[in-house]
Amino acid sequence: MDNKRKHNTEEEVTPRWLKTIQLNSWEAELLISALVLYALFQVPDYLEQTSLQTFDRGSRIHKLFGLLENAIQLLSYGYILHILVRGIWVASVGLSYVFPRGVNQESLNFKGNFKKELTKNGSLVKMVLRLEELSSIIYGISFIFFGTLVGFGALLFSFLFFIEFMLPYMNSNTYLAVPLFFFILFYFLLCIIVFIDFLTNGYFRRKNWSADWFYYVAYFFRIVTLSFLYRRSLLVLISNIKGWKSYLIPFIVLGVTGGFMYLKDSVSDNKRDNYYISNADGDYNAANYENTRNTNDHLVTTIQSDIIQGNTLKVFLRDIGSFEALYSLEGKLNKTKWDFLSSDSISRFFNNRLSVSIDDQKVEDLRWFKTQHPRNYEFGYTTFIDLTKYDRGAHFLRVGIDTTDMITAAKNVVERENYSLQTISNIYFIYDNE
Repeated sequence: MDNKRKHNTEEEVTPRWLKTIQLNSWEAELLISALVLYALFQVPDYLEQTSLQTFDRGSRIHKLFGLLENAIQLLSYGYILHILVRGIWVASVGLSYVFPRGVNQESLNFKGNFKKELTKNGSLVKMVLRLEELSSIIYGISFIFFGTLVGFGALLFSFLFFIEFMLPYMNSNTYLAVPLFFFILFYFLLCIIVFIDFLTNGYFRRKNWSADWFYYVAYFFRIVTLSFLYRRSLLVLISNIKGWKSYLIPFIVLGVTGGFMYLKDSVSDNKRDNYYISNADGDYNAANYENTRNTNDHLVTTIQSDIIQGNTLKVFLRDIGSFEALYSLEGKLNKTKWDFLSSDSISRFFNNRLSVSIDDQKVEDLRWFKTQHPRNYEFGYTTFIDLTKYDRGAHFLRVGIDTTDMITAAKNVVERENYSLQTISNIYFIYDNE
């Protein structure tokens, strides 16, 4: 009797209520997926707006928010795939109830490999069971991918933050420089060891010589990378896949997350390329008008409407990387950084370096103000152009970079940003002053 009790461990004895939940987990999965998916679609935009409004663009915190946005979008796609598979599962369950025999092979009278295929996979019950397993796995793996992406982002952020925190002490105190350098190097080595342990499914956790000391290292990084949220799910997946296939899981996780990040950047690049192709061809582009653009449209230059009924043209220009680089290369970034320039300084620089023209006639002495786009919350600059001297009808606004007397290094900077040296945006508008 005692021996039997010893075998009745927590893992071996499953409560009846848990079995019931396991059998009907699809109901909770679908409900949670639908509700969470709706919320997840709202979160990335909210995070982007919050990060742009709260933190400096390009800062570590801002980049961490961007990584979190990508992780949430990846989780959303996982839930979408789960719902699709569950939809096929529900349809198969319905068909298995109406046609319990599945495929009627005699009626089809297939031959050869087609008949073998039907014999092997003709049962609807087997299909339902496979879809049940697949949908549950997708549901769990989606969170593993999400957690892994957030975890590695948190690991990278912690290392960079650690370096930035230490650098002032290293620069101000020569006695601390060497110890702090070796401390940073030690922390970097620990990060490498943890990464290797992840790729090898726990190499340092399986060895007698490393298990004791690595436990404390792993425990610390478990908190830093937030892996305590998804670690158990990952271990369940790895431990139940036999042989060499289990060692592919970390690489698959990294491949999916890395591939998603690459494809997402490619989509952004495509939007940018499409904008400039349309811009170069002089096409009417809805992204240039506040009354027609969508939040996800590529943002460069906008005016309030394609039809201007007042006497003022409001021009918003996003702060592209070339501006700061040009300012620096021309020897003007001596005392004040670009982000801290006054409106007067920015106006002087833009009036000298930018070419803003209407109908190929340059608009002189514009006053530029630092601002944020009202919907995208991107940092940029706004100016107002008086239209009273222009005739009623169609006009053409061109915003470009004046290359007069520009040094070669400055031209190369602009070209690396993929902006035309002569034209950033071409915008048609109708001036209706009556």
